[in-house]
Amino acid sequence: MHDAFIGRQPILDKDQALVGYELLFRATTDNNAAPANGAVATADVVCKAFAELGLAKVLDHVLTFIKVDAEFLAADFIEILPSRCVVLEIDADQFLHGPAQERCRELRKLGYAFCLSGLTEIDDGCWPLIDIAAWIKVGLGDIPHERLQTIARTLATTHRRLIAAQVETQSQQELCRLLGFDLFQGYFFARPVVIEGRKLDPSTQGLLRLIKLLADEAETGKLEEAFRQEPSLVINLLRLVNSVGAGMRAHITSIRHAITAIGRTQLKRWLHLLIFAQNGQIDFARNPLLQLAALRGRFMELLVDRLHARDTRLHDAAFLTGLMSVVPAALRMSMTEVLDQIAVDPEVRSALAGKQGHLGAMLAITESYDDCDLAAVQALIAPFGNRASVSMLGEVLAEALPWVQQLGIASPQA
Repeated sequence: MHDAFIGRQPILDKDQALVGYELLFRATTDNNAAPANGAVATADVVCKAFAELGLAKVLDHVLTFIKVDAEFLAADFIEILPSRCVVLEIDADQFLHGPAQERCRELRKLGYAFCLSGLTEIDDGCWPLIDIAAWIKVGLGDIPHERLQTIARTLATTHRRLIAAQVETQSQQELCRLLGFDLFQGYFFARPVVIEGRKLDPSTQGLLRLIKLLADEAETGKLEEAFRQEPSLVINLLRLVNSVGAGMRAHITSIRHAITAIGRTQLKRWLHLLIFAQNGQIDFARNPLLQLAALRGRFMELLVDRLHARDTRLHDAAFLTGLMSVVPAALRMSMTEVLDQIAVDPEVRSALAGKQGHLGAMLAITESYDDCDLAAVQALIAPFGNRASVSMLGEVLAEALPWVQQLGIASPQA
């Protein structure tokens, strides 16, 4: 588990109403763009925004501008981004020639919109790029003041929406308004804000195992079992489904349901993106909280099988509930904040939010047993009569521990 950072700077209209955000690569709390490979930096931004930091709810209602280079654009995992709200920002110098422009046209047919930046002069070579773009961003710091008016007038004939970037003073803002700019971005309005959170690193082996299963067209059950062995991937999968899974807030009941909701193609793109974002340097270390998450999930799954054997629908939901019960501690968030980012099934939500329903009762028993609060355990299992006892819970734990151990992680105390 690592701290994760991302920059976000607003883009405003003439009335200073929010139109969108540009997302910026940040490696630390320092509000500066640290040196990084362009494609890796973009992948890092995408992973953090749409899965690891759970910004989907904020970004879903505004435009999200993300800088992309030719290398990132060429990979098919870019299609995991939601075209309804993402604007791909391309630099004129990188996209002047054939293959990159053709890829832009392919993506435009799929519904993606482009913002062209980096124009310092208007010549014949830039018109194909202007034709691709819906927005054109002009950096005031990149163009001499005496040429700005000429360039703005020429761009106004393109009927594209013009964004004035690097606006630092009121006089610059007023000049750009007079020159026909529609949108504004810069320190005069707001500096980028660094958003900080916790990033759960999946293991390289787990990622590669899932990618191979997808390549082999494995059955969904095998995919589900592989995910169950990677708690951090499950957490991010749920966030991802909520942010880009067909643009809907599906009420997820299980890992299998999440896999089905996002679809195999999008799932494969996301897994490749995770490896790309880490640039091959994924931390192998496991976190004790994730160990507990795996154990909680398996323990609750087995407990439900014993106490609600006839209600088969609770089996998968129990694993998800147990795993998710540890997420607030892992991410330093309240359960309310977690559930605001993930559209889980109402019964799972009730269990996590207030220990309500059958799953809530199972979670209450599990947590009390984890805390060695035997008085609370006795009171909670009393309604089940002879079907439940402290010794039975010990049997469940004894059955759950080997499953956690075979994941290759040390088992926590329970």
